[in-house]
Amino acid sequence: MTDTRSSPVPAAETQTSRVGTNILWNYISGFTSVFGLLLLYPFAIAIVGAESYGLWVITFSAIQLLTMSDFGLGTGIVRTLADIPDDDPGAHAKRRSFVGVALLVFLVLAVVLTALYFAVFPLYLTTVAVPERDRHAVTPLLLAAGVTLFFSVLGRACNSLLWGLNRPDIERKAAVVAILGRAAGYALLIPLHGGLIALVLVECASLLLPPIVCFWAVYRRFGLARPLPGAWKEQGRPLLRMSSVLSIGSLSLLGVYQLPLFIVGPTLGLQAATAFGALMRVNQSARLVVSWISMPFAYPIKKSRGAEAAEHIRVATTVALLVGLMLSIPLLAIPTELLTVWLGAGMAFAAPALAMVVLGVLGESLGQVPNLVMTLRGNPLVASLISLGVLVVTLPAVWLAAGTDSLELVMAASVAPLLLAVPVQLYFSERAEPSGVTGANLRTWALMALGSAGAVGVFMLVGRVLPDVVTIGVCAAALGAVFVMAFRRIRRRDREINERATQEHGGRQEPSVSSS
Repeated sequence: MTDTRSSPVPAAETQTSRVGTNILWNYISGFTSVFGLLLLYPFAIAIVGAESYGLWVITFSAIQLLTMSDFGLGTGIVRTLADIPDDDPGAHAKRRSFVGVALLVFLVLAVVLTALYFAVFPLYLTTVAVPERDRHAVTPLLLAAGVTLFFSVLGRACNSLLWGLNRPDIERKAAVVAILGRAAGYALLIPLHGGLIALVLVECASLLLPPIVCFWAVYRRFGLARPLPGAWKEQGRPLLRMSSVLSIGSLSLLGVYQLPLFIVGPTLGLQAATAFGALMRVNQSARLVVSWISMPFAYPIKKSRGAEAAEHIRVATTVALLVGLMLSIPLLAIPTELLTVWLGAGMAFAAPALAMVVLGVLGESLGQVPNLVMTLRGNPLVASLISLGVLVVTLPAVWLAAGTDSLELVMAASVAPLLLAVPVQLYFSERAEPSGVTGANLRTWALMALGSAGAVGVFMLVGRVLPDVVTIGVCAAALGAVFVMAFRRIRRRDREINERATQEHGGRQEPSVSSS
């Protein structure tokens, strides 16, 4: 019998357009993860109390920070794997060898980051006032978080490999199941009066599911992949060189999203820091949604050439902008209602700062595709240096804004540099790969922006008439309907372009995406 684990990856998996499917699962997973992250937060506090849950929030932040610190290796894996030609007779052997190299590199990284965590984080916890009732949970919590961190780093490698094979939907499906499993775990903990350790185990199990699924998916395709002789020189060193460039950008973005909180705490006080942390959670969630929706276009943008590549870039820009505008509408129109329903009336004072998050959302939606083009088709160093420049501008801006005691100005200083960097990103993106933007594209984008502005006005009026919960429900239903109609149009156009590409290439399907 044939061992499917070592057989070549099916051509349909790498050549046939999967953009519609990938976008669908990115949408489902993105919104499930974000809503799960935001909506489950109050339930977790209700289960173990705000003070006890704060201990896990700090630990989770450490896991997230270290897991995301892959030093650009994830993007390097996607780019390298997508660069291996499908028509190369030895393509599968090269991919299998590269998988072995990538997993080995991430194994070393996982060991180093986990060791760093166990060496530093327990010392940090000694500075935190842990409640007496939770002291017994510290050691189990540290161990569970360390194991989760180790496998999450390896899972990041496997997820990047699946992105390079144009199968991001696998991890996205697992993420949806993980969020639903976390919600089910919470539902059991409430009547059983579960404590902090039980809650941590539920959270860790949810975090571990996607890495396990990704590892199994890679194993099914490549088995126990081992590098070929000379693979380290041909594949390992170039990956590290590329990641050293990309790491500048990835670590800079981590700084943009993490470091301002440490400035707010000692200057504006703990209450403002708590509110700021919640708003940055919203900002990061929006960024993740835009990223998940843009990344399915990475494969066709990388593989296509000329007019086809330009079409992919235009469509990706339209989709990213549409999602960014849809996320911005409720943040501008009903920020008080959102905060009151989510965190209670005591946090309503932060509503003007929540509206400022829109600057960051628009910066991400307008800059995500140019950054993708620079990374995949141009010089990744340029994209990394732009991110570093954003960090250099953000930190002193936040420091100066904190001196005004205005949370609104601090939030604006935290996210405005992302939007100010967009013209620079567009310039270098066009140099790397012209998008061929036409007047029709500009009119479409302008109409989208005008329609969003009109929707903001409508929902502001609705918020004055209806109760907060009803207002949020009406807004979500209306935006959801627009989203579904837009997605159906994307899928329909994707099929049309795929059929056209099949005819042009004599029956052999090339990667294609939908047209706006």
